[in-house]
Amino acid sequence: MRNGVANKGDSSKARIVLKAFYAVPVLFALGVLGFLAWSKLSHRAPAVHHISTRPFGSVPIDGLTVNLFTQGDHLRASGNDLFIEFRDPQGTLADVGEATLLLELKMPDMVMHSIGKVFRTATPGQYRTSLDPQMAGDWVATIGFSGPRGTFQTNFTATVK
Repeated sequence: MRNGVANKGDSSKARIVLKAFYAVPVLFALGVLGFLAWSKLSHRAPAVHHISTRPFGSVPIDGLTVNLFTQGDHLRASGNDLFIEFRDPQGTLADVGEATLLLELKMPDMVMHSIGKVFRTATPGQYRTSLDPQMAGDWVATIGFSGPRGTFQTNFTATVK
């Protein structure tokens, strides 16, 4: 501005800056809304794993029977969702407190472990876990519990195919 007179170039630059000042937040908001809509539409539900109705293994422990269920009739080397239930001699579910499950494969100069954090379900006596042994073979499984019925554990052979 010279002698109180504004340059034409100054006012056009000011208009551009003012338009950008208002346009940037609007474009940002539209981008965020577009991303949220796209992610909502492209979101897929996790895969559904159908658990077998027959146990792949049953083992006695302190007067109870532990039944182990998974997809199909055996454990796989990659990704297994397991369903575990404890039943008393009458066949009713028995709450055992905290349950544990560990797979161990011993080889010359090496031992592999696959440990699944066992979670309770809404039904007392039923539990869920996931195991990923990563190698086929005959693993030694150790299942145990600690709770109102005491603390016990037992071993059995679990074949991973």
